[in-house]
Amino acid sequence: MEVETITKKDECIQMIHALFQNYETNDYMLQRIHTQIVNYLPNTLKNELVNHEKRINRTHYLTNEQQVFVQVFLSKNKYYYLPNNGVFYEYDDKNYSIIKEDDIIHKLLSSISKERVLLDWKHKTKINVVKLIKERNLLNSIPESETIQNVLNLIYPSLFSTKTQAKYFLTIIGDNIFKKNQHLTFFISQNMKKLLIELENIAYLSIANTNTTNNFVTKYHENHSYENYRLLKINENFSLELWREQLKKTGIDLLCVATHYSKRYEDSEKFIENKSDEELKNFTLYLRNNSQQEIVDQFCSLFLNKVDDKESTIHWKHLHFIWKHFLSVNYLPNMIYSNNLKNILKDIYDYDECCDCFHNLTSKYLPIQSDFIKFWEKTISVICENVNHETPLENFDELEIDELCMLFKLWTQNANNTLEEKLLSNGNINEENILKILKHFFPHVEIIENKYVLNVKCHIWDKNKEIESSFDYIKTQIKSHHTLALISFDDAYNYYYKFCNQQSNNLIVSKRYFEKYLYSKLSKYIVYEKFIETVWIDE
Repeated sequence: MEVETITKKDECIQMIHALFQNYETNDYMLQRIHTQIVNYLPNTLKNELVNHEKRINRTHYLTNEQQVFVQVFLSKNKYYYLPNNGVFYEYDDKNYSIIKEDDIIHKLLSSISKERVLLDWKHKTKINVVKLIKERNLLNSIPESETIQNVLNLIYPSLFSTKTQAKYFLTIIGDNIFKKNQHLTFFISQNMKKLLIELENIAYLSIANTNTTNNFVTKYHENHSYENYRLLKINENFSLELWREQLKKTGIDLLCVATHYSKRYEDSEKFIENKSDEELKNFTLYLRNNSQQEIVDQFCSLFLNKVDDKESTIHWKHLHFIWKHFLSVNYLPNMIYSNNLKNILKDIYDYDECCDCFHNLTSKYLPIQSDFIKFWEKTISVICENVNHETPLENFDELEIDELCMLFKLWTQNANNTLEEKLLSNGNINEENILKILKHFFPHVEIIENKYVLNVKCHIWDKNKEIESSFDYIKTQIKSHHTLALISFDDAYNYYYKFCNQQSNNLIVSKRYFEKYLYSKLSKYIVYEKFIETVWIDE
């Protein structure tokens, strides 16, 4: 520093000497040099120093003001950014939402104008704030407790029966976004897969992530190791439409809570080890902790009984169904191919290749399926397969699952049945069991919405004939109580219902089926979609 000062001083002295030397013969210029140096230069330098210090102080003041403004602005307005899709986000301490950069800048400039202090630095402050926002990654934000609870309330208890299960699921989603534990595969039900497809769509649209649910599977593959499988249990009755609507509103919230949990608990494996109860841990790690042989041994000990009776046999198809029941009640995926399972059981029990059955074996879970199969084979007939659904109703029939439950019970109580048939399960069966039996033993039967069995007819109950038999009663009621030219489907069904009660009919067709029959039989009298012209009664 001293060398530099001496050099500048020498340069100034040299410059003065040069000026005097240059104008040594010009008295006027020599006087001007003297006047400038002696009279003006000290004041000029003094003013320069004052202005320089003012500029420094102002810059320091504005810098401090800018820092305070930026700190307060970003605290009051929680904006975030994702570089992978170039999108800005806003968080109001309750919900996350996408926001346009122009809207952020408008609010920023309005705030600067309102404060007025930084008007001269408006552009500079804007650039600084936008730069800082771009450094605030959305996936590193920490949601408030209200947001976390709202997300948990979305999936618990609707999707998961415990809050711990819900947190575990969110941690998995967060891991996937951060690409952690990519070697793991999570088993889920087919219903949950539909829900996850919606979540995948929301993740792609909102944060441009394409890896949110890729490691969730519904089927086992033999090339995968049990060591890397994890199980996830979900409630089956959640509405897909409701889930889709809720995700539209809170999808980003869910993803941000998920990434927060992934960071908070490190990853889903650490969560299971350190935060879950023993029940959840044992279920989640079931495949990691059990071999194929151990799983089959558990099945055998709980669902099969070995007896010393050659007449006690279970056909392979029935045994396979019992295996599926074992998986279902324990919320387990089908993790063993049927041929492998059969070979393992052959090593344990007496297998007869000729009849494809196992001897000296019984199961307390066998009667219900055998009984229903007997009922089905004796009373149900398939009208026509692969029928076009637009075919007139008289060419096909359908039964609802709950109707099959009632028909099965009536059949077991029928006085014309044999003693063996009367003893069959006392007709105790539920809709879930019927669905499983039909899908396993009668896969050709068409079932829609897990409720309607198409193109089948029960000999015990002719639905079409019963509706037809109620028409005379309905016509009588219309003549007695209606003066208008039209009668609604609702009124017609109410009369049908009263007719059934008068006849002590325990089986009553649903309103849906009743209306379908009306469309088929009375199409020329139907107007405005849901009304029958009363001229029909004179037919």
